[in-house]
Amino acid sequence: MAFTADNRPHTIGDLLVITGTVENGDTSTDLSAFLSEILWGQVCVIGAVGGPQTSAINGTTLAHSNPGVAAGGRLLVIGKR
Repeated sequence: MAFTADNRPHTIGDLLVITGTVENGDTSTDLSAFLSEILWGQVCVIGAVGGPQTSAINGTTLAHSNPGVAAGGRLLVIGKR
């Protein structure tokens, strides 16, 4: 599992928005270093058409579909610190 967070998280009031990239083959991303609770999250395929993308929240881990393309995917998560 290789998640690379962007340098600066974004804030909306008391919410934190985490963006970054996940590698091809990844199916979960642990965000416990950034968040205490995930409210929403999704991974979008980079530069190609991949299969249908799904995601599920499990505590501070986002379980998601494998991006299925060599470039991987872009992750966007909204949660609480």
